[in-house]
Amino acid sequence: MFEILNTAPLFDIDKRLIFKSGKWLVRTREIPELGPYYSRPEAIEALYRHVAICTGQLRTAEPGLAREFVRHNTAECRKSDCTLCSALSAMTPGPGRPPSDRFSSIGH
Repeated sequence: MFEILNTAPLFDIDKRLIFKSGKWLVRTREIPELGPYYSRPEAIEALYRHVAICTGQLRTAEPGLAREFVRHNTAECRKSDCTLCSALSAMTPGPGRPPSDRFSSIGH
């Protein structure tokens, strides 16, 4: 796992995600609606990236790793053994379907 992600999983990720008009947005203290992102994993990756930037973790990371972390995109990554994708997946809670999908799956 990248040193940049040497933080514990973020709390209340689901409360920070907004599904609006078919896209995902992220709520942060600094930016009310960061995004849009086309998938939930992309939005979660953006949240972790935002936290890494705001907490200064990128300043202390090895420059090559910091650069790769900032440029990485889970939606476009094609590496079958991507360390960052695995780390982000491990820290991502639940299946996270859009709210409309949740309701349709329970018969509403």
